[in-house]
Amino acid sequence: MIFAAVLLSICQIVSIFGACLVLRHVINAKQAEIEAKVERALREWVESPEPGKPSKLALVLDSAGAVVGSAAARSLMASMKQDVSSVAHVANGASDLITAQQNPLVGMLTGGKRGKGAALMRLAELIGPMLGGKGSGNGTNDSGSKPPTAFSL
Repeated sequence: MIFAAVLLSICQIVSIFGACLVLRHVINAKQAEIEAKVERALREWVESPEPGKPSKLALVLDSAGAVVGSAAARSLMASMKQDVSSVAHVANGASDLITAQQNPLVGMLTGGKRGKGAALMRLAELIGPMLGGKGSGNGTNDSGSKPPTAFSL
């Protein structure tokens, strides 16, 4: 009986060891099969199908580069347009101020906020002394010169 128990124990150990070897062989075979499939797929993507034609990976990278480049160009153009717009805004404001200083009535009619404000200030400078009747300079007739008008400087 002891002999049968020892023999049974040895058979169990050998069968477990054999099952592990079989399982290891199956796992190694599956791993080799998966590695071969991955290598084949990578080779399809990297190698060109015909001489002179780009590979699939090159085509994908080209498309991605075109998309990224287009987005960068749009961003750059928007930035440049914003800079031009801000320069034009400053130039228009300066133009309004100059027009208001040269001809206050035209500045009031055509100018923006800054131009209208400057035109009112210039009109006040021109008309104020005339309405006051006294003062030295532009608004008096003491020197024999005629008072300035809104259309002449």
